[in-house]
Amino acid sequence: MEIETESRLVRLCIEAACESRESVEKWRKQRRTLNSMPSPLADALLRRLFLRRLLFPSLLEVFKRSAEVVDLKGENNVDAEWMAYLGAFRYLRSLNLADCHRINNSALWSLVGMASLKEVDISRCAKVTDAGIRHLVSISTLQILRISETGVTADGIKLLSSLTNLFVLDMGGLPVTDTALSSLQALTKLEYLDLWGSNISNKGATVLQKFPKLKFLGLAWTNVTILPNLSSLECLNLSNCTINSVLQGFIHQDGAEPNLISSLTALHSLKGLESLNLECANIKDAAVDPLSSFQELRLLSLKSPSLTDISLYHLSSLPKIRNLGIREAVLTDSGLFSFRPPATLEMLDLRGCWLLTEDAILSFRKRHPQIELRHEHVVSTSHQTARNRQTPPRTFLRPPQANQKQEKLIVSQYFIDQRLKYTREELLALQFQSSSLGSPFDKSHAKPQMQSD
Repeated sequence: MEIETESRLVRLCIEAACESRESVEKWRKQRRTLNSMPSPLADALLRRLFLRRLLFPSLLEVFKRSAEVVDLKGENNVDAEWMAYLGAFRYLRSLNLADCHRINNSALWSLVGMASLKEVDISRCAKVTDAGIRHLVSISTLQILRISETGVTADGIKLLSSLTNLFVLDMGGLPVTDTALSSLQALTKLEYLDLWGSNISNKGATVLQKFPKLKFLGLAWTNVTILPNLSSLECLNLSNCTINSVLQGFIHQDGAEPNLISSLTALHSLKGLESLNLECANIKDAAVDPLSSFQELRLLSLKSPSLTDISLYHLSSLPKIRNLGIREAVLTDSGLFSFRPPATLEMLDLRGCWLLTEDAILSFRKRHPQIELRHEHVVSTSHQTARNRQTPPRTFLRPPQANQKQEKLIVSQYFIDQRLKYTREELLALQFQSSSLGSPFDKSHAKPQMQSD
C-alpha cells in the first residue's frame, strides 16, 4: 500500500511539473535538486515532457547527470543541436531516435566514445550512412543496435564487426550481402538478428551457424530457401519467402510432380521453436502436417491461398499454441465446425478466409468465447448481438448435416481441393447461386468484405 501511495504521489508531482511551460520554468533552475534526482524519476519526467511537447534542446541539460533512458522516437525536430546535449549525458544507457528524420551522420558524432551507452535505435533515419556507423562503432559498450531502413550499405555493415558485445542487431531493409554477413562472424553473442529484405542467399545463410546463441532470426522478403541447423532458435520469420526446403536437404513426395514440394519436416531439429512466421510463403497443406509435432510452439502465422481445412485440422494438436493465424486460406464452414482448438489457444486469426459465412463465425464464437477470433464477419456481427440472442442462427440450433458427421476430419493424402480450379470471383458466384436455390445457412448473410493488410 505504501509503494502504491508513493507511486501515485510521484505521478502527481510529474503531472504538476509538466503542466505548462511556466511550470517548467519554475523548477528547471533548481540544478542541485535535479542533479540528485533518481534515474527512474528523471526518465519518467523526461518522457512526460516529450509527450506534452514541452521538451526543447536546452532543457535537456538539466538531465545530463540523472537520465539513463531517452526515447525521442518520431520527433522530427531532433537534430544536431539536440544530439549535442544528449552527448553530455553521463549515465545514458538507451537512446531511441527511430523515425527522427533530421538525424544525420554529423548528428551522431556527439555520441562518439560514450562509456555507458548500451542501446541505440536509429531505424528509418534515412540520412544516416556508413559515415554515421563509423561514429557508432566507437561505442564499445553497445549491446543493442537497430539500423533498419537507413542509408547504410554493405561496406558500413562490415564495420559492425568490432561491436563484439552486441546481442541484438536489426538490419532489416539493408542491402546485407553474403560477404557482409560473413564479416560479422565475431559477433558470437548475437541472440536477435533481423535481415528482412536483405540480399542474403542460401550460401550466405550458412554463416548463421557462427552465431551459437541465436534465438530470433528474421529472413522475411529474402531469397533464402535453405537454412543450416540452428538448434538454439526460438523465433523464425520466413514470411514472403519461397520455401523449397529448410535445414539442408530437399524433400520429394511420392506421386507428386517432379518439382520440389514445400515441406517443413526438417524443422523438427528446432525443438525449442516458440514462434514461426510463414506468411505469404506459398505454403501448402502437405507442408503444414510436420508443424503439428512442434511441442513448444506458441505463435504460428500462416498466410496462403493454398491452405484448406486439412491444415486447420493438423494444427489442432499443437499443445501450447496461443496465437494461430491461417489467413487467406480456403477454409469452409464444415472445417471450422470440426476444428477442436487446443486449450491454450487465445487468438485465432482467419482474416481473408472469405468462404467462411457469418453463421459459422458466430457459431465458433459461441462455442469458444474465450478465444479472440479475427475475421471480417466479426465486426459486422457485433452490431447484431442483441438480435442474435433472441433469434440464434440456424447453426446454433442445428448444424448442417455435413458438420454432424464430420467429428474427425479424415482426408486421403491424394486429396485435391477442386475449389482451387476456380477464381475467387467464380467461387463467390457459385456460393450465392447455391444460396438462392436453398442453403442450410441464413440467406440474409452479406457478401464478405475483404480488408487489405
